[in-house]
Amino acid sequence: MVGTHLSDPEQQPTSRDPVADYLATVSAQLPGPIAARATVTDELRDGLLEALEAHQARGCSPQEAAGAAIAEFGDPRMVAAGFGPELAAVQARRVALGLLATGPLVGLAWIAAVAVNVLPPWRHQLTGPWLALPLVGLALAVACPALGLTVAATGRLGRRLGKGLAHRSALPPTAAAVAGAAAMLADLTLLAIIGGQTLASSRLQVWAPVVVAAGASLVRVTLAGRAARRCLATRATLP
Repeated sequence: MVGTHLSDPEQQPTSRDPVADYLATVSAQLPGPIAARATVTDELRDGLLEALEAHQARGCSPQEAAGAAIAEFGDPRMVAAGFGPELAAVQARRVALGLLATGPLVGLAWIAAVAVNVLPPWRHQLTGPWLALPLVGLALAVACPALGLTVAATGRLGRRLGKGLAHRSALPPTAAAVAGAAAMLADLTLLAIIGGQTLASSRLQVWAPVVVAAGASLVRVTLAGRAARRCLATRATLP
């Protein structure tokens, strides 16, 4: 009969996969880089599927097995919060390593620009806009310890310290954000100095190194600012 046919459960549209819904909820709560979040989600999926198969082997229906497996893992928000410190550390370490890799390159570009144009620092003089150069040194004095702390807290040393650096979940993203802000200060100061030098005199004779250095600083200002904001946003999600 038509009524019987329509009421047949096998003919009803399949409901959404509760495991997929659970994983989607967890994933939406996870902080940190996309790749790291995907890795966590894949690990959770494998664990859920193993638990689901175990419950089905005991005679549970697919829906009952899915519900039991999800119940074992617990509230998705609590699960996501449990992974927060680990993902925050991954993000902070990537930011720190990126700044450590680009810092010397940007610095060498600026040294080359100063050298080929024989600008005041090359003559051991600080005049005009170059009086702001100590700000760069101050930024480096802040960034270097912050980067070292981030790398230490997220590497083997941090794990060996146990309840020390490794368990202070807010420390790595905070230190990485401070390092990113310091890098921005250094680059913006150098850009302002070279802009002031250009306006104050015609001493710039070889423009190619200056353009390269300024371009490198502009790129790093953008990336460092974005990384610092993400680290702070991740830190805000931590308990």
